[in-house]
Amino acid sequence: MGMLYTRLILTVGALLVDICHKHVVTAQNYQLMSSCGGSVQAGGSCTLMCYTGEASHTTIVWQNGTTLFRVSQGSCSSTSPSLPTDYITSCPSSTNYTLTINNTVYDRGRLSWRCDYQFGGRPSSQLNISVLVPLSNVTITRTTMSISCVAVSNPPPSITLYRDGVSVATSPVAVEGYTGWTATINYQLTGNSGNSLYYCQASNTQTSVNSTYSYPDIAVSSVSLTTIPSANQEVGAAEGQPLTLTCVTSSSYPAATVTWYKNSVPLASGISSGHTSQSGVVQTTSTVTIIPVRSDLGHTVYCRATNIHTPSPVQSDSARMGVWFGPEQVDVTKPDNTVALENRNLTLTCTVTAYPNMTFTWDYIDGTPVGGSTGPVTGSSTWWSQTLTFSPTKDRTAVRCKVRNTKTSETQTGSASLDVKYPPPAPPSITEFQTLMFEGDPETISCSVTGGNPLATITWSCPGTGSASISDSGQTRTSTLSFTVSRSQNSQQCQCQGAWQHGGYNQSDVRTFNVSCPKRQQPLNAEYNITGVIAGSTIGTLLLTLLIEGLVLTVLYRKGFRFGNILKGTASQKSTRNPEIEEMENIGYSSLDHVNSPAQYPSDKEASEKQHYTQLKIYENTNVEPKSETSTYEDMTEAPPESINASPYQNSGVQSRVSDPDYGNK
Repeated sequence: MGMLYTRLILTVGALLVDICHKHVVTAQNYQLMSSCGGSVQAGGSCTLMCYTGEASHTTIVWQNGTTLFRVSQGSCSSTSPSLPTDYITSCPSSTNYTLTINNTVYDRGRLSWRCDYQFGGRPSSQLNISVLVPLSNVTITRTTMSISCVAVSNPPPSITLYRDGVSVATSPVAVEGYTGWTATINYQLTGNSGNSLYYCQASNTQTSVNSTYSYPDIAVSSVSLTTIPSANQEVGAAEGQPLTLTCVTSSSYPAATVTWYKNSVPLASGISSGHTSQSGVVQTTSTVTIIPVRSDLGHTVYCRATNIHTPSPVQSDSARMGVWFGPEQVDVTKPDNTVALENRNLTLTCTVTAYPNMTFTWDYIDGTPVGGSTGPVTGSSTWWSQTLTFSPTKDRTAVRCKVRNTKTSETQTGSASLDVKYPPPAPPSITEFQTLMFEGDPETISCSVTGGNPLATITWSCPGTGSASISDSGQTRTSTLSFTVSRSQNSQQCQCQGAWQHGGYNQSDVRTFNVSCPKRQQPLNAEYNITGVIAGSTIGTLLLTLLIEGLVLTVLYRKGFRFGNILKGTASQKSTRNPEIEEMENIGYSSLDHVNSPAQYPSDKEASEKQHYTQLKIYENTNVEPKSETSTYEDMTEAPPESINASPYQNSGVQSRVSDPDYGNK
């Protein structure tokens, strides 16, 4: 036996080097061996080697089951027409033949092999090659009535059927066929089992594999936007803050695909979906998160769902997007051409830009609540307003409107500064009015009104003619009336009336004129002519004047009079003379224009004395200065012995300093 093994190695050469590890079958004469060791994977290749030991045996026969393939040594090709094209024959030496099987298939390669002399009698031992068929897949088929699964392999497979993840059936023993061993399951669908998810798992001694899933034919029937209770409801969030909406589908197989739309445009981001399986069906939940901007206000949002059994997608109800913002641009206004009058109703309007709902609070700038009544809050989309009707006061002129967004709690304040109009608090007051006035003298009287916005208008209602001027100092308006005293004004009333631009104020102050005027002198007799008077006066002027001046100065000085006083300013004029002296002087007042000739006197001496008296009264009248409360004295080295008292009246009536009520009318 040792010699035989050595000879085989030398004959085959390099092709048969180191074949100790291969499967060897010793024939009676021929020897048959394989390069694949007795097994080959389907689709693979294997080489069979036949050693004859006899060079004279120039033709052999390969036997595969009952099929024979004849090979001659000379051409080393098969003369058998049935030899497959993927079978290759070769003759390495005169005693060595090979057959290479390419792309091994189960139905041919799995049969037993022999080699023999063409005339027989030298058959080799039988060589069995196992063709391995991999378990690569398991198919699942579904009808309305059943589920079937098939798997093919070698080694033989077995199959398990699963319903919703639970094993419900196993296959019987696999059956061998041309392609390998086949395992099969046929499972009948009854009742609700048709609504379940199925798959099969096939396994053999080498591996296991799962089939695809088999879904029931359940379409998506509906999808609901669960964020809203009914169609066209509003859902909102603050501008720039996330807004999340959720859609839930009906149960279906396979799971539904959900698509979101905003204003009919598909959304591509912010979407997530999840699936819940129950009783063989799947419910899909999808959410979308949107970051709203102001331009999204009023846009519609909805979702659509579909699966392979839904020809047309189903659509949810639509929701309207609400974008919460504001309050912004808070304005407080009053109607055009409306004046804010103290203690009279005024209506202010507070407007604001915001969304969705606002509350309004009114107060003064110091936080004190404003009284009055407020109107309802009205709005139109993003514009809101409320009115306040109240009675303003001059002490609080700044009114605030505080607006709060009920959704975001954001607040904003607007204010209005009012120019509150109010009348003067007190009646007018005549502040300069002489208790006694003298005919022909220039006089000024004043009337003042303090307070009010705007200041009051002052009107004089007095007899005679004159001119009035107005001056303002702070909150006081003063009207000064200038005129020349006339005897027609005596005992007449002078009224200062205050009126306010916006009504509600009509008050006055009244004074009564007390005018002193000289009595008219009887004209001198005709026999006294002006020439005589002038002549007599001229001749005796110096002596008579010196004499009279001495007497008059003595008398007047004892009565408190001074000469040379000059009245300054516009102060009111007052008389400080004794009424009896004034009366006497007025009685004796005359004008040289009324002096005729001295013929009316009984004698020249009497006429001369009368003329001297007349000249004395003229002098006194023309040299006595009218006095004033604020008179200024000049060219005096000695203070006046008597003080000048203030006017005794106070804003109403006149107190005459003349004791005779008929004085001035005599």
